[in-house]
Amino acid sequence: MLGQVPFGASPTWVSTDVANYSTGAAWTDLNRDGWMDLVIANGNDMARQHVVVYYNSGVGTLPTTPGWQSSDIDYHGHLSVGDVNNDDFPDVAVSVYIGTSGFAQKGRVKLYLNNGGTLSSSPSWVSKDSFYTFSCALGDADGDGDLDLAVAGGESYNHRPERNRIYFNVAGALDSLPGWQSSQASYSYDVGWADFDNDGDLDLVFANETAPNRLYMNYGDSIGTSPIWSSTDASQQANSLFASDVNNDGYIDLAISDNNQLGGTGKFKVYLNNQGVLNTIPAWLSSWSGYGSGITLADIDDDGDNDLVTGGWWQPCRIYSNQGGSFSTTPQWTSATGSVVEAIVFGDYDNDGLDTMNVQFTSNGSRKLFYLPRSPLQQMISVAVGSDTLAPGEFCYDLENGWVSLSTPPWAGVGIVAEAVFSRDLDFAVSNWDPTVGNYVFRNTLPPVAVFEEPLLPARPQLLQNYPNPFNPSTSFSFRISHAGFVTVRMFDVMGQLVEVLVSEEKDPGEYSVVWNAEQHSSGVYFCRLQVRGFTEIRKSLLVR
Repeated sequence: MLGQVPFGASPTWVSTDVANYSTGAAWTDLNRDGWMDLVIANGNDMARQHVVVYYNSGVGTLPTTPGWQSSDIDYHGHLSVGDVNNDDFPDVAVSVYIGTSGFAQKGRVKLYLNNGGTLSSSPSWVSKDSFYTFSCALGDADGDGDLDLAVAGGESYNHRPERNRIYFNVAGALDSLPGWQSSQASYSYDVGWADFDNDGDLDLVFANETAPNRLYMNYGDSIGTSPIWSSTDASQQANSLFASDVNNDGYIDLAISDNNQLGGTGKFKVYLNNQGVLNTIPAWLSSWSGYGSGITLADIDDDGDNDLVTGGWWQPCRIYSNQGGSFSTTPQWTSATGSVVEAIVFGDYDNDGLDTMNVQFTSNGSRKLFYLPRSPLQQMISVAVGSDTLAPGEFCYDLENGWVSLSTPPWAGVGIVAEAVFSRDLDFAVSNWDPTVGNYVFRNTLPPVAVFEEPLLPARPQLLQNYPNPFNPSTSFSFRISHAGFVTVRMFDVMGQLVEVLVSEEKDPGEYSVVWNAEQHSSGVYFCRLQVRGFTEIRKSLLVR
């Protein structure tokens, strides 16, 4: 029923690999099978451990032990998920809080690329600079339609401040050194992207300990290095943040969890947005105080507004139901658990509430960033400008926060259509630092809306990046078509000469793969071209002998 908290007090799933100090968490469909997988980063400041993935069974259940783990180990902090290299598969960025020697050594940030549904076993990219960092977030800093990486820096226990950073994405690869740094060095423990002033680009916000929370404005062509906004309330011991519209006024508000381990009051709080400017003191504070940690906003009861979900160290999870744009100071739901909560993330892992939306926007000639009316999203199906469906690399998106960022502003008056999958029945996962218990999933008990037994097909045909790449001597190309038609898949060399026809026949809607054995061809770059119903897409591959 709308307005009621649709979760039981006990988790419906608990992992059994309990020796881990779990920290970062995200739902994402890593292998593009239509079902959400759970990614967890382990280690925190206690042990060097692995990043792991619990792959969805395909019937809406998770195994209690991971199906994948990284080959490397680190003191991992929080993580962020997004398609960095524009191959249509989500990649995973992870902060490394401290170095291999512990607190005496600085950490770094790294990226695991997704190779056709499986993350690289070791990092594909590692920052060249070292610094203490506990959190990172992917977003489009420069409005060029690809994902850059913002990183929160600093370690407060031993008084080691750091400048916050952005690593820019150039042609699908992150720069090894930051292209932006904040003017202040501080102890930032969380970072997020949001368009707080509604001007069509993503601003950058940090949750800080022993300092105000700070917002850096995006001016369209650059992000200011000095904050445009700082919180002014007395308690300055923030642990986590989440940005979303609380009161449905069209402006994004800011939720913060304070942790009083090192001082302050340790409350959950919300800074409201007043027509594009955040208030400097919170409009709402929880009556609870203590070691606040994970915090997020999501519409748990499908009533059209975002509810507040919180966690703490050695605490239960709490839900504050949205009541006309505000919250009671006491929670409407408290879990029966008492773990050391780190991250709280939402997604429909059993596909029992999926729905689709076609959202239409009209270009003003300059705006490139567009928010969809629901978040988190399960899947971005397609983005079209006029009659042209955009290819990966012409836009990027964030499922958790529900935005799309285009590489080029469309002409004024042109229609933009974003098609996406969302859920009316959101479940949530909890990562636990406590090594005596596992990670949790709380399943939403709202009546099922729909069950998608098959993964959704894209509105436009898609040719995915081949795997492996580089390859020798064979590689596999996968493609998806949503309408029946005559399909050709052909290989060309760098001179544009046809070297082999892999597919040339009528195909029904579905997902297909084809293997190219290049045993008779020499090393070099080759291009695979998919053509169907007037659509063409090309992928570059590298044969290495």
